[in-house]
Amino acid sequence: MEGKPQVSITLLSGGTGTPKLLLGIRELLDDNLLTIIGNTGDDDIFFGLLVSPDIDSLIYLFSNQLNLEKFWGVEDETYNTLQQLGMMKEPTWFQLGDKDLALHLARNRLLSSGYRLTEAINEICAKLKISAKIIPMTDDPVKTTMLNEKNERLSFQEYTVKFREKIPVKAVHYEGSEKAKATKEAISAIKNADTIILGPSNPITSVGPMLALPEIKNALIKSKAKVIAISPLDSGKAFSGPAVRLLKELDFEASSLGIANMYKDFLDVMVISSNDSELGENIQNLGIKVICTNISLKTKTEQINLSKVVLKEAGIIF
Repeated sequence: MEGKPQVSITLLSGGTGTPKLLLGIRELLDDNLLTIIGNTGDDDIFFGLLVSPDIDSLIYLFSNQLNLEKFWGVEDETYNTLQQLGMMKEPTWFQLGDKDLALHLARNRLLSSGYRLTEAINEICAKLKISAKIIPMTDDPVKTTMLNEKNERLSFQEYTVKFREKIPVKAVHYEGSEKAKATKEAISAIKNADTIILGPSNPITSVGPMLALPEIKNALIKSKAKVIAISPLDSGKAFSGPAVRLLKELDFEASSLGIANMYKDFLDVMVISSNDSELGENIQNLGIKVICTNISLKTKTEQINLSKVVLKEAGIIF
């Protein structure tokens, strides 16, 4: 859109928080200026098809199909296929919609033809006329698993969808991260960015899998770009999801300060709620600049206003 600034922004995205921020950023910057590295720790196989929830949400967002009430899945979705599967006594706890299945089928065809995951996503984005760059953190399998009190391992989707985040967790593992390689595209996006933004995503299940890849964390540490994070917490409560519960269960401080400690090796600026301003001094003592503001993303106005705050810190003033 005419008059929008020309910069290079790379975001690390997972869950529903960062897509909400992206709605605001898209009002201010052209999509082709944005590169988003997506979490693939949530990926799983259902009925032989790879499902990549965080990547898929980005594809739906930038193709203007995202369900903006749930912030996952496709708007005006139907579930005829799932109903038929239920009639055959197949497991239906993971809600695969008919439109959603089309994406999984297309990706599966490309992967079966020898495409890397990154290449398959590029192909799909091109066909959907998406100008933002959506990049998986790795082409290799990495799976976030939760260890319950009985030492049983649950996939992230089982924990979140099947059991509704109600099962106590004593450990989280990023299986495969020790062998997985970050994509060259992801490393390049970090290296060449003017600004890097960690959206308000769960630090354990959304950002954690990305930082579990040494190449990504090292690239963030070495990056000359300004690295900005937005806290997903306000007054010790998460806007959505199990972030606070997981932080406490895993013995992290469940606050913006606790998250700042997790990111301190590479973080330059942290945007926190005005309600948590008392944490500012301790965060600054970590060598991190603090900005206190309204970090709610419930309304379009809030999404745009928070985006302006973040982009102003990146040197872009509207």
